[in-house]
Amino acid sequence: MTPGDDEARIRAALAEAHRHDAERAPSFQSVLSAARRTPRASAGRRVVLVAALSAAVGVGSWFVVRPHPVPAWQPMGTRWVAPTDFLLETPDLGTVPRRGIP
Repeated sequence: MTPGDDEARIRAALAEAHRHDAERAPSFQSVLSAARRTPRASAGRRVVLVAALSAAVGVGSWFVVRPHPVPAWQPMGTRWVAPTDFLLETPDLGTVPRRGIP
């Protein structure tokens, strides 16, 4: 066998496959007429898009105009202090120590 024999065998197999596909494929006119007969799905997509956009606008406007909750009442003279607030207290740094600078 030579590389030319393999090439000829591959070409023959591909030609047979193309012939087989051409026999089974419908004509262009039949595909085109079938496409023209089927109703478009874009009208349904438009309805879904408009419904989704109107729902988004409705939810967004509800968040903007809804009544805000009244803040919780706190008794006078009370203040909550976290148990770790002492960690946030820093010493008075009004005077910064200078090291090595006269």
